[in-house]
Amino acid sequence: MVKKTTPTEKAARMLDLVPFISSHQGIATTELAAEFGISVEELLSDLNSLWMCGDNRFDLIDLQFESGYVTIRNAQTLNRIRSLSQQEIVAVLLGLDLIGKDLPEDREDLKGDIEDLRTKLGSEIARIVDASPAQDSQINSLISQALEGKRRLAITYYSPTDDQVSIREITPLQLTTSENRDFLIAFCESAGGQRTFRVDRIQSATLLESPASQIPTSSTDDIRTVATVKISENIRRCRESLGAFISGAGPTVQVSTYSDGWLSRTVMSAAGAMEVTSSAKIREGIAILAGKTLDLYR
Repeated sequence: MVKKTTPTEKAARMLDLVPFISSHQGIATTELAAEFGISVEELLSDLNSLWMCGDNRFDLIDLQFESGYVTIRNAQTLNRIRSLSQQEIVAVLLGLDLIGKDLPEDREDLKGDIEDLRTKLGSEIARIVDASPAQDSQINSLISQALEGKRRLAITYYSPTDDQVSIREITPLQLTTSENRDFLIAFCESAGGQRTFRVDRIQSATLLESPASQIPTSSTDDIRTVATVKISENIRRCRESLGAFISGAGPTVQVSTYSDGWLSRTVMSAAGAMEVTSSAKIREGIAILAGKTLDLYR
């Protein structure tokens, strides 16, 4: 089913059409529709609305497209590229900052491209925008006390893979830093094993009187599922949705995750663009999830 264009999207597209046509006089309607990702019928509807624009009812845009080719004149009032609002610029800068912080050290090419975009969007605003989460000094202090006193912590932790907040009782083992982020390695009583927590995702912490647990030698932080995922379309978007859990440069990647449910939901949300080709457990989970989804439409 083709997604219906909202009035806001249509208005934004029409504002972008005028400067584009002005710099591509005589462009074919089929080519113009493909450029904006819409059907020819939807493009003709936009053009029929555009010609009525102008400073007043006697100063309409001169737009010709009956021959299958589009030309435009007398469109000076709208012949400017639509600019971003300050709120949109800040949103884009925050996104670029987050992407830059997740890039590996060897991707200096992408880091350079991000810096160029930040400069073009406005060096003054870019200078004060930082997507680094504010660290709670009280939480860091409690972690340090737990490590020094060999005591447990009760934490409230947000997990993006499960999209939920959980309350856990942990024994802190080591505080490390990687990619400008703090990570806490701890023994989790709830999971019965060693886990790694991002400190900025710890929403609250309480120092407990109970002493640190005796850590079983068999505890591990590597109880995870490894699956092979084949990406057939929208490769960049799919790779971004899988985040830092993938390895491999082509359309077939290895995904390592602690949450089978997260991987199943991510593949399902790609609407056929991704397929799990190995790990029978994940494939079975996706089949069950797809069946439950279909049942909702019956």
